Amino acid sequence: MADAKVDPAIAGKRFSEFEFSWDWSTTQQIVRATGGSVTSDIDVPWMMRDSDRPAHPMILFNGALVARNREEVMKALIGGYDVWQDVGRWGSGHAAFKAPIAQSGSARVGCEFTEVGGTSKGHALVRFNFEVDDGSSGERLMDGWMLLFLLGCAPENAGKISPPRIAIPERGADKTIERDTDVDVTFDWAMPSGDWNSTHFVTKGSNPAPLVHGPRNMGLVMQDAGRAFADGRVDRIRSITLGSMPAPHYPPEPTETRFWDEGDGRILGRLVVPAAGRTDGGEGDKVVIDQIEIAIG
Repeated sequence: MADAKVDPAIAGKRFSEFEFSWDWSTTQQIVRATGGSVTSDIDVPWMMRDSDRPAHPMILFNGALVARNREEVMKALIGGYDVWQDVGRWGSGHAAFKAPIAQSGSARVGCEFTEVGGTSKGHALVRFNFEVDDGSSGERLMDGWMLLFLLGCAPENAGKISPPRIAIPERGADKTIERDTDVDVTFDWAMPSGDWNSTHFVTKGSNPAPLVHGPRNMGLVMQDAGRAFADGRVDRIRSITLGSMPAPHYPPEPTETRFWDEGDGRILGRLVVPAAGRTDGGEGDKVVIDQIEIAIG
């Protein structure tokens, strides 16, 4: 796979629209996969079949991910999804939610590659932009981007792409939410997300276990932010930015979601595996997602 290189000419390439749909069960599956429980008064209103809450905003981000994983996109990026499973990751991203979504509905994703760059170690970075519109009204529901990371795949003379840099306060966290991680979390997340990438089910290379999905952990952070700062209303999150994913997360490693409240609805955070819970042989706390910024309306 070391010979696979990203073609710089894909910058500016736009793809066909992708349509997806969901029903009442999708939100319930997302809430459950991100630690929700029928023992929690905050979670139950989202988990009932007759819930009057909006659908979970991660439904839209998952739709963008499925659009990205299509063979049409992956063939242009790296020669196909099979190659992506061996060399590809996504290391940072942003989603801005424009409107609540119904418990059942459909949407269309428009997407394109906008930038191609590299790192000093020869890895490729590719920016994937997306917009998600309501399937019936055409109303914009979400837009955002993902910065894709491809091991050893930088083209010759690739320029630099800078991930977001979000300064996290040096003081102790204002709020910490501790979570256990179910050993079957990768299956639980694949159900609502449609992400069946083998890295989440098969132990590869020197890894001690399959990898927890990055979007699952993004959903976990959103759930915890809603719980801590928005009366449990995850639909009040207007945007989320993930600055980096510096280390993999393996089930059943527990997590701590650490938040800093900057006021005016601006929340900063990190998702951390505490040192005592690590299963990978490393020392000290392991940061799974760093430089998180959330806007709550």
